[in-house]
Amino acid sequence: MSETVGTIIAEAGKETLQILIGRVVAKYGKTQASLLTPIITQYGPVFAAMTATEVWAWLELATKGNRFKAYSEIVAKLPNQELADEWASINAKMQTANVQNAQNVDWQSEAITTFLKGLVMIATSTVML
Repeated sequence: MSETVGTIIAEAGKETLQILIGRVVAKYGKTQASLLTPIITQYGPVFAAMTATEVWAWLELATKGNRFKAYSEIVAKLPNQELADEWASINAKMQTANVQNAQNVDWQSEAITTFLKGLVMIATSTVML
């Protein structure tokens, strides 16, 4: 039977995932590992394919709080590129919505401040009578 390079790599990836899952089970127990297994299965191959330098660079992004960049780098390496494109589209819409929400909050804050200033003027004029 002739195996292709892709098959060999896929099998090695499965073995690597099983090793990772085995380590998680050993460290955290079966219950906790069962919660982490879907995450390891989805994202583990991405990390397994990265060099140590790439992993450290990614960790630096994540620990410095650059969450969007860190997550987008991982999503870009997932096999389902349509999912990555959809995620990028949803993220762009969320960023636009966040800007609009910030403008709305600023407007509401300004309106409340103006209203309170008016109430202070009314209260001050009542006291001064």
